Amino acid sequence: MKKMSLRWLLPLATTFLLLCHGSTGHKTVQIVELVVPESPQAGQDVTLTCRFRLLGHNHRLYTVNWWRGKDQFYTYKAASPHTGPRHAYIFAGIHVQTDQSTEESVVLRNVSEETSGVFKCEVMGEGPSFRTAVETKPMTVVVPPSSVEISSNLLRDPPLYFPGERIHLNCTASGAKPRAHITWDINGTPARKEDQSRVLDYEDHRGRVTSIVSLAFDAPRYFSNNLAQVACHARVASHTKTDSTDLYLHPASSAAYNHQYASAGCQAPTMWTMLGLASLLLAPHRT
Repeated sequence: MKKMSLRWLLPLATTFLLLCHGSTGHKTVQIVELVVPESPQAGQDVTLTCRFRLLGHNHRLYTVNWWRGKDQFYTYKAASPHTGPRHAYIFAGIHVQTDQSTEESVVLRNVSEETSGVFKCEVMGEGPSFRTAVETKPMTVVVPPSSVEISSNLLRDPPLYFPGERIHLNCTASGAKPRAHITWDINGTPARKEDQSRVLDYEDHRGRVTSIVSLAFDAPRYFSNNLAQVACHARVASHTKTDSTDLYLHPASSAAYNHQYASAGCQAPTMWTMLGLASLLLAPHRT
């Protein structure tokens, strides 16, 4: 009788172990979405999000860990009734807003250039399997220009130009990191590349760059109805700052100068031209 029971007991035990192993093997962790802002602006608060699923019967969360490079700066441990589930650690550029962080999101306060790096979310299920999923994404904190300014060596106010006069403008984008990409447009249309040139880059001890791009052309190119609305755009990642100014063509100019494609020929004199001729005719002649 004892031999018979042992003979049945061994297969039953083996089946039980296989069933246990099989159920553990079906437990998995999936990270369904990892949100790490690609290029936030220095001084902002940033939210990192790691959405996940725990698959398998009675599969519960053990811990969520966040890393920047080799620095583990946040842990959410589900089974921590005495100390609480959230634990944060301070590193250069990393300041966690603990009371606003959860098992799926971490809030970093007042990010800076030092915050930049590769961020990793690690989600682990409960034992004995401790199934784990990991995803990473980079983040580079940028510094938009502190100022963007159009300047000119013209002393006239308002800026009034004569046909054939050389117009020279500078756009200065100060203190950007990385270097700002500067573009010009006039009356809503991009200026020609051959009319633009990079003048200067200056990098300070913090790695912040001041850039100057010039725009030079002869009036009346780009003018429409004696007006050229000039704008300079300085872009760092998705952040753009703009400065703009209006340029004027002297009203005594012939209408033929108002457009670079105007046809040559006899043109009706403007009011300013007629007034000028009249003043010459009416002036007293010397004998």
